Amino acid sequence: MSYFRLENKLQEVKHFAENGLTDLKSTGIASLDSLIKLKKGYPLFVGGAPYSGKTEVVFEFAVNCAKLHNWKTFIYCGEGGNVEHIFYELIFKFLQKPYKYATEPEKIHAEYFISTHFIICDHDNDFTIESYYNLVQQAEDELGIKFDTTVFDPFNDLDEEDEKYKGQIAKFIAGALKKCRVVSKKNNRIDILVTHIADIKPEKDKDSGKMFERMAFANEWAGGRAWWRRGFLMILVYRPEIFLKDDTGRPYESNETILWVQKSKPKGIGKTGKISMFFDWKKNIFYSFDEYNQQLYSCETNNFKPLQPNEDFTISQREKMEDINENTIF
Repeated sequence: MSYFRLENKLQEVKHFAENGLTDLKSTGIASLDSLIKLKKGYPLFVGGAPYSGKTEVVFEFAVNCAKLHNWKTFIYCGEGGNVEHIFYELIFKFLQKPYKYATEPEKIHAEYFISTHFIICDHDNDFTIESYYNLVQQAEDELGIKFDTTVFDPFNDLDEEDEKYKGQIAKFIAGALKKCRVVSKKNNRIDILVTHIADIKPEKDKDSGKMFERMAFANEWAGGRAWWRRGFLMILVYRPEIFLKDDTGRPYESNETILWVQKSKPKGIGKTGKISMFFDWKKNIFYSFDEYNQQLYSCETNNFKPLQPNEDFTISQREKMEDINENTIF
């Protein structure tokens, strides 16, 4: 149906009036949860400068949501190395240690978990935004999987469809972002697009005299204001220089990453603002501090007990996984 009277949606309106938004989910990052929660049915846009850690953050979200909510994710990652490298990164995050140092039971646990929660796309293929989401649907149909999230990283890997948009980048971006919004709603899914920011003019720090690039505003993402106009949840990833200081005068740490929630929609999922989190390279995951200043790694609660998936992993599950056709390319 292309239009509605109130009577067509009155029961839904009454339910929303009584309950508001429901089924809001944790990001698995304590400091970020103080600002937002995740809601399926709406896209997530992640932006940042090159080498700011955008992919690292998105992979963290994906593994956290697999652990906490049993969510399954389809990933295109054109800058993450070969497919096996991407799988290795996900396994490393799950284990919180290098794969070669894991025990055999830990390896079985991780292999089965990653196999049943993640599908990696062949990023040597070219995609329009529509053909990518068609492939997601194809994978669901062939594998019997319902994806809760998808990732396309980076956005500039998409075919710009010159024949359709006549080289008008702003119209191409607006069309692609609308398509992402539509498929998220249709499939009750969080579709994540990862993009770069526009060039930011370097500034001189008055204390150190060193040059740095400031955080980009929401209208300074690559391609113009379309991201700000079309966006629902927009998060900027920023790695501050260690010679800079925060608003309290504290120097930034060498492993510190700032997440700036620049837009928060739909109404009710959270608020805009900035948080810091810190990368532990030994565990390959982030930690942050909650409202009680307790240091918490991803998926840890404030009583320091990690939340774990409730599946029973066995040798037979590894054998089941190995039965999957190794020649299948998605």
